[in-house]
Amino acid sequence: MKKPALTGLKEIIKPYLNKCTQLPPYCRKQVARLTAAAKDKTARKKYQKKLTGFIALLAEQWRLVSISTVGFIIVYYGLGAAVSSKINNPTDTELSPHATTGKHLTPALAYVLKTQVDDSAWVPALPALFPAAVLDNLPNFQIGVKDGVRFLTKRLAAFYNNDKLKAAGELLDYPADIWLFSQTGEDKLAPGSAKQYRKAMAKIAAALPENASETAPNREPAYILESISIVLKRQIAKLEKQVQEHNSETMDFKADDVFFYVQGNIYALYYALAAVAKDYQDIIVRTEQYENLTGALKYLKDAETLSPLSIQNGAPEESYSANHLLYLAYYLLQAQNRISLILCALK
Repeated sequence: MKKPALTGLKEIIKPYLNKCTQLPPYCRKQVARLTAAAKDKTARKKYQKKLTGFIALLAEQWRLVSISTVGFIIVYYGLGAAVSSKINNPTDTELSPHATTGKHLTPALAYVLKTQVDDSAWVPALPALFPAAVLDNLPNFQIGVKDGVRFLTKRLAAFYNNDKLKAAGELLDYPADIWLFSQTGEDKLAPGSAKQYRKAMAKIAAALPENASETAPNREPAYILESISIVLKRQIAKLEKQVQEHNSETMDFKADDVFFYVQGNIYALYYALAAVAKDYQDIIVRTEQYENLTGALKYLKDAETLSPLSIQNGAPEESYSANHLLYLAYYLLQAQNRISLILCALK
């Protein structure tokens, strides 16, 4: 059985903590040694000679030192960022239903959070010391996933009046960039963002929302599909705004931020819609909307797997300039149209 990430981390740092207990007596010993050396003129000259010689060596070899430092930074951040900034967004995971309710939606939302806070490091909260914090693709994607799950969780909490879902929604309101310290000027210790989101994930997975009334069986899937449609509309509007305001710029450095943030939301929507397809299959088939639902899923998957080497926000009228934001918006618009058809049939 796979160990939790925190348990594994504790096992790794335990030997180092044991060594840290030996640090105070070692420091006292070194201080006493230096104090004795300071009183001895011969020893004092020896230490001074070593220190000045080391400084002189650095001054003479400043080119080598500079090149070595720059090379280390490039390798550390370049290679480290390339390895640690891979987006974790599998779309082929087969989810198990809730053991009590038999529904797939809450397990799907919990799984989507798990891929970002347990299966991957929560990068938006990491300080600049970590290579993954240099690139902004993964942080924007993870924030998009969290925001998508938060919106759906709050909508479900309002629909079912479920306390656990309400608490999960509040936990997902927690800022995404908290590592060890709060954002106040006092820099007090604070719970990390990933820790709060793990609590939210546990509450979502444990929630037991009641079934909709038997007199209105279509009301529950219609409400969930409306929630998904709202998120789609917001993401399309976000993409269109970026295109309209910045497509004339030679280099739009914010285009990739918007692109990956929207893809994060799509990742949450994809699994939510897949859960609807399973939980309400009978209603979808009875209303003859199965083709529209599978079509919406396909477009969301196409949007999620869209992965250009470089995100471009070219002018729409240009023949030789790509606009990946518009490509993404096209898939979302197609998915939204099919969900609208399903909603019409359910109402």
